[in-house]
Amino acid sequence: MSKNKPLLVLSLLALLGIIATLSIVVSGQGRSVARNDSQVTARADADLEVPSANMPLSSGWKAQPASGAAVSVAWANIRVNSDNTNEAQNEPFVAVDPNNANHIVVGANSWQVGNGHFEAFAYVSFDGGKSWATSQPYINRNASRLNAADSTVAFGADGAVYFAFVAMTPAPGAVAVSRSNDGGLTWASQSWATSFNSAADKPALAASNGGLYVYYQNNGLFSTSSADAGATWGASSLIDSLGRNAYPVVGAAGSVSVFYATDGSIRLARSVGTAYSISTVAKTVALQPRPTQYRASIYPVAGIDSNGTMYVAWADGRNAGHGNDILFVRSTASGWSSPVTLNTDGSSADQLMPSLGVSANGTVTVAWLDNRNDAANVNYDVYAASSADGVHFGANQRVTSVSSNPNNDPRTQGTMIGDYFSLASGNGMTYITWTDTRNNNEDIYLAPVTSAAPAGN
Repeated sequence: MSKNKPLLVLSLLALLGIIATLSIVVSGQGRSVARNDSQVTARADADLEVPSANMPLSSGWKAQPASGAAVSVAWANIRVNSDNTNEAQNEPFVAVDPNNANHIVVGANSWQVGNGHFEAFAYVSFDGGKSWATSQPYINRNASRLNAADSTVAFGADGAVYFAFVAMTPAPGAVAVSRSNDGGLTWASQSWATSFNSAADKPALAASNGGLYVYYQNNGLFSTSSADAGATWGASSLIDSLGRNAYPVVGAAGSVSVFYATDGSIRLARSVGTAYSISTVAKTVALQPRPTQYRASIYPVAGIDSNGTMYVAWADGRNAGHGNDILFVRSTASGWSSPVTLNTDGSSADQLMPSLGVSANGTVTVAWLDNRNDAANVNYDVYAASSADGVHFGANQRVTSVSSNPNNDPRTQGTMIGDYFSLASGNGMTYITWTDTRNNNEDIYLAPVTSAAPAGN
């Protein structure tokens, strides 16, 4: 195992790489960037040039479960994937039907197809997570291209479910969007939102006013859109040459705002006519070193309430000596509030991979990966905090009943638990998802949380 570990690390970094463009950060406050609808050309980026080789299971691997007994938590911990293999499922993205809070669709990476390949799977529940069906949105292989990842899900106003992912191998990758007319049980169509003549990674998807919007990264952050339910797609537009890790939110009137990261800031892009208005939300500090080897980065997550107030959270390394923390800001009449730290552990533990949602009643919930229960800063849990007004948050609450050891997976062996976890808020319910290793491999788990105002707010 020790001889194979460096190779495994490099393989996974190449297989599911996220662009890390090292650029000089310039202020984006209040500037506009004209759209560029010309063909986006592929660049030589090691993260996008995905090799065709697939990572084998380790024959000498032994289970490494986290220490400690199960604890009592306020919410059920429900396994989402139902395969009976020891293959990995990770990097969940969850969406909830705006017209039915019991209808949930989760997307995730899965190796269960066999032969070392990984694909994007969909998991569907119509009863609030009590039972699940599994489907595969990847239905158009485009010359038998292998490996797909980075799931993102959106519900259309017409009731359709849209599922975007990036298909890889042979590289460069391209973004596909699939449509389901039965809630995610089957997939009626799939189109390619970007070309295999260019390169694309880490798509984000939004549905608004009958249109679909895909945001992805190449040598910067780009967008493309469809006005016909994903049948055809327009030319790609450059949003920000420094941008990556997009997270779109849709306002009550259908406006789409896109939050994303640069090397040193969180930015917001809004479409204004034929240009994007770009402003800086907050400065960021690179994550501190960690004892674990799985990837983690600064991924902004965001939400918007019915009044148009926006909320943003991210993992940040500014509190040197105290581990990485979860920071939070909200929009105000004069701009953005000062960042506040949501985790209240007061230790040197790491908090990473935040997710954020705003329920119909205005409750803001933020959840994150948390190492506070392990002095070695390796095993993790999920914690969450909620606010009725987006200003005052209740106590940090543990979501996971069992801690996870990120090394406890025979496929990824500690190198990959996914780049993010996810939550989605519906009418009265918030669903928190994460990668969990309690079963000696990586599974997707979900906790259904009632979106009631936290005590003391």
